[in-house]
Amino acid sequence: MGEDDISKKNEGAMNSVDIIFDINGKEVLLVKRKAEPYKGYWGLPGGKQEPFEKLESAVVRVLKQRLNLDVSGDFSQMPNVLVFNELKKEAELHQIRTYDSGADPRGGNTTVFAIQLHISPEKLMKVIKPGFKVAEVKLVSKQELPKLAFDHLKFINDYYKYLKPYKDSAKTYDSSKYEKPSVTADMLIFTIRNNELQVLLIKRKSWPFKGMWAIPGGFVGLNEPIDEAAKRELLEETGVKDVYLEQLYTFGKPERDPRTRVITIAYYALISSANVKLEASTDAADVAWLPVDNIPKLAFDHNEIVDYAISRIRNKIEYTNIAFQLLPEKFTLSELQKVYEVILGKKLDKRNFRKKVKETRVLIPSKDYKMEGAHRPAQLFSFKEKGQSILKASKKV
Repeated sequence: MGEDDISKKNEGAMNSVDIIFDINGKEVLLVKRKAEPYKGYWGLPGGKQEPFEKLESAVVRVLKQRLNLDVSGDFSQMPNVLVFNELKKEAELHQIRTYDSGADPRGGNTTVFAIQLHISPEKLMKVIKPGFKVAEVKLVSKQELPKLAFDHLKFINDYYKYLKPYKDSAKTYDSSKYEKPSVTADMLIFTIRNNELQVLLIKRKSWPFKGMWAIPGGFVGLNEPIDEAAKRELLEETGVKDVYLEQLYTFGKPERDPRTRVITIAYYALISSANVKLEASTDAADVAWLPVDNIPKLAFDHNEIVDYAISRIRNKIEYTNIAFQLLPEKFTLSELQKVYEVILGKKLDKRNFRKKVKETRVLIPSKDYKMEGAHRPAQLFSFKEKGQSILKASKKV
């Protein structure tokens, strides 16, 4: 085609803007055309650019005319921001690409813009009303697009395949686009009582699982650190405080809580129960120490959580000094061995145990002694480190 032919084709041609209205990254807003060309076809909302009109201003005007949307724009900085006043939402406006007239018999170029809006489709469609030269408006899944007017299908495909430029910002990010599971903190507190490893449990006072034993715990506040929530719930439900809690594991099977989708972060601790006074809170009917070898069916998935915690403790006692939490400041080797036997659930050879403990070099001998039965006084020891540390010996006890 020569220059004269191109000139003739473009006589009376108009430049226009078309808008890919991307809703939640899943659906595209389409309008049914009321006028030729392509009358009765579905297509993107769009319209011509007036003389001397900025492209961005044309987009705002088209949204108002075609969709009756109350929109204003801030084009003073990049990226441009559109404000949907009635919806109380903001979205970035991105210029995608300029195409030649293609399938438009009127000629001219069209500049394609994209708006990505995170919003409930129902809320959006309550506000939108068909406007100038628009018969209907609908949202269509990007996988189920009908035959569209002009080259609009190409515009949409190009956008999703190559050109999608969005990055969330403080202005445009919408937290409602993701579902919000609840988060709880559950605490597994173990002690040794009556030569048994026991766990602290509460009896639930309300639905769900009313009357069943459970691990103490509760929901984490939106502005509350999880560690602080764990300590708060432990104090509120059992009266136990000033306990060093270590994170155990995160449990999140979708069906684990009948109330809603709940993810729980479990904590555990080993403590001496000698000076602990248990007090059931208003959320618990009772609180008690129960032997881990005789635990009833618990609420939620708490039997699974208790089993996991016991396995972790039995593993950790073989390579850390975790036993210090269950012993007094000074203790005999027999008392230390007893802690190991209770946690591991088996008898240990006295000679081998003492040999391997000596290899770890974590104990400090004391000048003090303690009478144990009718035998001669037993020497007292203490741990070199008060906090948990890794044992140097590689062999297991």
